[in-house]
Amino acid sequence: MNLEPSDDELSHDKLSFPFTPPRSWGDLVDVAPGIKWFRQPMPYSLNHVNVYLLQGDEGWLILDTGLDSPKTRGIWEDLFSGPLKGEKVIGVYSTHHHIDHIGLAGYLTERLRVPLYMTFKEYFSLRGWPANLKEVPWQHVDLCHKIGLPKAICEQSLVLYDFNDVISTPPLSFRQLKDGAALPVLGGDWRVMVGEGHAPELAMLYSAQQKILISGDQLLPRISSNVSVSPVNPDDEPLSAWFNSLDRLAEIPDDVLVLPGHGLPFRSAKRRVAELREHHDQRIKFILDNCAVRGFSVFELMQAMYPEPLNDFNMQLALGEAMAHVNYLLANSRLLGNVNSDGVLLLTTALSH
Repeated sequence: MNLEPSDDELSHDKLSFPFTPPRSWGDLVDVAPGIKWFRQPMPYSLNHVNVYLLQGDEGWLILDTGLDSPKTRGIWEDLFSGPLKGEKVIGVYSTHHHIDHIGLAGYLTERLRVPLYMTFKEYFSLRGWPANLKEVPWQHVDLCHKIGLPKAICEQSLVLYDFNDVISTPPLSFRQLKDGAALPVLGGDWRVMVGEGHAPELAMLYSAQQKILISGDQLLPRISSNVSVSPVNPDDEPLSAWFNSLDRLAEIPDDVLVLPGHGLPFRSAKRRVAELREHHDQRIKFILDNCAVRGFSVFELMQAMYPEPLNDFNMQLALGEAMAHVNYLLANSRLLGNVNSDGVLLLTTALSH
């Protein structure tokens, strides 16, 4: 979801967008020899997820799936009875465990009797994420208090675990993807390229010969990927890993076609990486400037960073993003944290920042 209002201010006049959006859900667009692109709908402000079909020697590999719903299943069934009729599918490749990318993996792998390709951390993040919680766990309640979150908003955190209706039963096995590994089912020089920060071990796919990077949510053209700390792992520090991954992506040549998880295919990866670094640098400066004036709780910082009205789900993403920046600055000794008499962590800027 786009939680970055300043992202609209970033310049995109140097990015190249060689394709227009598909005309309708499930409409296949040829973006390169043996690569087709279509979109699946999502019932959120970000209303779509991109899905790709890659042709290997033995058949087609599905890359990401969309959420599970009668509509999205119907789109797949229309493809199987239409453009893909008689075609062999050799597997499902999920870039990461977020529900818009994995929601139909179980349905498709069972229907087609094909393997799921996924990294170790992403598969077990999917299997381990708590679902359908009826009340906020005490550990999460304690965290809410520590970051200064009002009780009513703490209760809203249950929205993070309410996803059973949009994900099919996950496959009970997977084929592990590793950074730098080849993908024999595709042939050629396709290699897995792992990115971190947005997800624990997101599996991009890169072909230097074809000059194509399938980036998932690691590199998006118009919005900044959400880099969050979740209540499940409150001491996580994903922003350093995100920056390291951006450094790797900065080496991608600008003539490479980037196929993102959302938005339009584009070129000029280096420029987009530079924009994203600038965006987070601005966020860091904003936090340090505010905390130099007085002590802020994480919740107060989130309100200052995202002053626009947020629904329950986006509020949780915004909190996670604020926590990610705070944990990064604490780890690098640029913020200091002191717990006040009410048990709330107040953050101030270190003198040497």
